[in-house]
Amino acid sequence: MTPPRLQSNSPTSDNPKFGRLLAVCGFAVLFCGMLVWLMADVFTDCCDLSWLGRIFR
Repeated sequence: MTPPRLQSNSPTSDNPKFGRLLAVCGFAVLFCGMLVWLMADVFTDCCDLSWLGRIFR
């Protein structure tokens, strides 16, 4: 039976790359921000929310 391998510090280890994860998270934040802007700017007449003014007076 072979002994368990110790964690290596080589750059070719099987661990996922932090830079790729950071790039994907950044892209997701930009994509969600773009969707919020699109819904606020283009589809402003979608829903009439004037009834909220009566609730939060």
